Amino acid sequence: MKRYIVVTIFIFLVFYSKTALSYEYTAETFLSLSEEYNDNIFLVPSDKTDDFITYISPGVNLSIRSTTGELKLGYFPTFSIYKSRDELNETAHHFTANGNFTLSERLTFSISDTFVKSSEITDIRAVPDLGPIRGRQELRSHNIRGNISYRLKPNLFYILGASFSDNDFKEPGSSEVKTYSGNTGLTYRYSEKTTLNANVRYAKNDFRPESDATDQFYELGMTYRFTQTLTLGLTGSTIITKIEDTDETDTGFGGSVSLTKIFEKGQAVLSYRQTVIPGTQEGEPLRDRTASLSVSRSLTNTLSGSVSASYSNFESIETNNVDITETRFSGDLTYRFRPWANLALSYSYVDSNDKIINTRDYHNNIILFTMRFSYNRRL
Repeated sequence: MKRYIVVTIFIFLVFYSKTALSYEYTAETFLSLSEEYNDNIFLVPSDKTDDFITYISPGVNLSIRSTTGELKLGYFPTFSIYKSRDELNETAHHFTANGNFTLSERLTFSISDTFVKSSEITDIRAVPDLGPIRGRQELRSHNIRGNISYRLKPNLFYILGASFSDNDFKEPGSSEVKTYSGNTGLTYRYSEKTTLNANVRYAKNDFRPESDATDQFYELGMTYRFTQTLTLGLTGSTIITKIEDTDETDTGFGGSVSLTKIFEKGQAVLSYRQTVIPGTQEGEPLRDRTASLSVSRSLTNTLSGSVSASYSNFESIETNNVDITETRFSGDLTYRFRPWANLALSYSYVDSNDKIINTRDYHNNIILFTMRFSYNRRL
């Protein structure tokens, strides 16, 4: 499927480019070498197993730009080598494709495609809206999203989008979730400081082997810029979730609030959201409430750092099977000692608390040291 998406993006790029001479090709090859210490590789509450893991990640990024669009492709495998458990050694795969195209003065089109196949905890946690992670399993995640924006008036835009995601844990007894989603809405630039939007989204979640479910989101939102460096985002929504096997319907409220502050050399974001997600490992829809804070900053011309923290609560909508809280913290420092090379040191902590089955509680600490070398060339 990824192959067809890439071909489609390339056709758009070729069709709307004025001449072949307008193409600009850029290629980046890179090699990432990492050493990780993980104090709980199986995410268990007691008798934890720790290990040192070596990661080797060669990769390539390709950018193709024309007068009317840009296509970015990226692929890298990751070879994992465990010091004490050879049976966990694996090769993970990561693929990304992103395209943005101007089809006319009024019409723009964007599309993205990501694929991840990995058993590593860090890779799995990076996939959005999976829900709580209860153990080490191989995940295959494929997400495609397309979006069309049409300018009706100078300050009014019509949005139409569609997406597909397939998240599949390969362990026996684990569920697979395929989600088909479509959305439509309007964005109105009321003033230089205020933008209003209204959006409707429908999602069908195909849980296997559990019951399917559908979600309807009716959302109103506003973005207000207090100053050039301080922005507030607000959304409010009604969410209707229906479980197909039981024909039961739940109507709840969702929304989000975010405050973004831009500094001279960094930014800080404080946010809270309440929504419904397809719980992949649980095999049912979950209500997700998450508060988070992130700060990133350039400390010097060659040294940058970031810290983030979040608190999440995941609850079942129809049943009483799930009530889990997760507290996360992470921080990293990156030192760029050459234009083509950098060093990074990061730390992450997760505290997962299952309020129904306490034998599923766990703590996890990960320390990661990475060296990355890259080479860029305009073709």
